[in-house]
Amino acid sequence: MVQPALNGFLAIDKPAGMTSFDVIRHLRKQTGIRTFGHAGTLDPFATGLLLIAVNQYTRLLSLWDEAEKTYEVVMELGKSSSTGDPEGEITELSLPVVEPVIPEDLPEKVLSLQTLPLPKYSAVKINGKRAYSLARAQTEFTLQERKVRIYEFEVQNYNFPYLHYRCKVSKGTYIRSLSERIAEQLGTVAYTKELRRTAIGRLKVEQASPLAEINADNLVSHFLPVLDIIPALESVTLQEKDLAILRQGQAVWNKGPDNAKVLIWDDSYRCCGIAFRSGQKLHPKVNL
Repeated sequence: MVQPALNGFLAIDKPAGMTSFDVIRHLRKQTGIRTFGHAGTLDPFATGLLLIAVNQYTRLLSLWDEAEKTYEVVMELGKSSSTGDPEGEITELSLPVVEPVIPEDLPEKVLSLQTLPLPKYSAVKINGKRAYSLARAQTEFTLQERKVRIYEFEVQNYNFPYLHYRCKVSKGTYIRSLSERIAEQLGTVAYTKELRRTAIGRLKVEQASPLAEINADNLVSHFLPVLDIIPALESVTLQEKDLAILRQGQAVWNKGPDNAKVLIWDDSYRCCGIAFRSGQKLHPKVNL
């Protein structure tokens, strides 16, 4: 059985039909390790990249809080869904449905979006309760639009009623809402039929492993090289004496500009935590 002291990152290619926590539950059963965490929830119907941290590295997942995410999407035009995806009640428009023409300036319009509505079937909390719980209870409530950024957008294929697109978006962007907004611009409705996450920051789905392949005997062989996936932040390598001081919650001298997030490494290229620099000192934020 794998020893709990092991720390690492896994990239999982999540299959459809599982929640993100189902993936963690599966890994716990297969490895005997209890402490797993993930960066960025995927809906059950969605597939693709799920970044998993093991043991102490769960404390580093905040490094990906602001990471942009890339998706490949199939939306079905002419139909709406109560949840914005295949899991909801699907309603078809009155026939005949006119096939929309995709305007040349659609990418420009999508890239200019600054806000999107939050889906009623989402995990957003309203007065301490999840929005999806209120929606299932048919409770009336209103959600404000959220600020978003669409960094990249391209139509990959269009074969009515299916429009395939790829996008790179900011944290907190609901693709279900994006598909609905695109449909509005085309003068119709739509829902997100298929969704696949292909990147989180610089981590790509091609680096991911199928969940079924991972077990207690081969877990370590699936760990990702930390230097290859960790966000591009300022890094500082410290000697053991300074690392010991940080672990005690105290600051160490270190010249440089003030910085809210600095990665700390030892001389063996092992990530030892996160610090912030203020007044030429490094102060511990996360110690591993």
